[in-house]
Amino acid sequence: MARTQLVRLFLLIGSLLLVGQAQAGDVFTGYQNDNKGQYFAYLGVRAPFMKEQNGFQPFLQVFGAGLGYSFKDHGQELDARHQFVTPSLGVRYTMGSWAWIAMAGPQVRWQQEETRDARTNRENRVGAFVQLEAFHWQEEGIFHAIGSYADIDQFFYGRLRKTFLVHKSEQVCCSTYLGWDLAGMGNNDFYAVQTGPLIQVPIDRVSLTVKGGYQYTRVFQSGGYGGVELYVPF
Repeated sequence: MARTQLVRLFLLIGSLLLVGQAQAGDVFTGYQNDNKGQYFAYLGVRAPFMKEQNGFQPFLQVFGAGLGYSFKDHGQELDARHQFVTPSLGVRYTMGSWAWIAMAGPQVRWQQEETRDARTNRENRVGAFVQLEAFHWQEEGIFHAIGSYADIDQFFYGRLRKTFLVHKSEQVCCSTYLGWDLAGMGNNDFYAVQTGPLIQVPIDRVSLTVKGGYQYTRVFQSGGYGGVELYVPF
């Protein structure tokens, strides 16, 4: 089942790359883990349909991810694993150094969760997904706000990020940006808050981000997290 899901994801992403060959697009991926063994990994591609006109540019995005986490049921700690793919249609509006993004589409999710009687529940679900973003870019740093909602389990995710240029290099490497993340996520059954510093280094066309910090979750209370991100325009 997991292999089939990966094949579906790569086929979708491959077709999206073909759509975006004539226009500039983005590939972004990352991995995050915490000190409780919970993880989140993702891969996404965003490709426009046409050149920007009057500030507007429609695009197609395919986003795939996998996550593992623990939850409590009547005091017993259980594990869950989810994988999902979200193809979305969106529009980007640019004005000066600001950009606003809105997108929506279906989300297909494959999930498995342990039960108290040592069994595993497996379920395939389809729902709706929406996401809004605000982005401000300057050479001195960026501001990025993002919020998303999936109705499969009424799950909300939001993040604020700000970076500042602390070292400028005229070579392909390595200007350095320092910044801070503040993120929150959850639904009626789970919530988590994360905050911490990050370092971002552009290397030619690739942007590498390393992050980490403090995390508070409903299940484990205080803890720590760390992760890495890659961004590549094409």
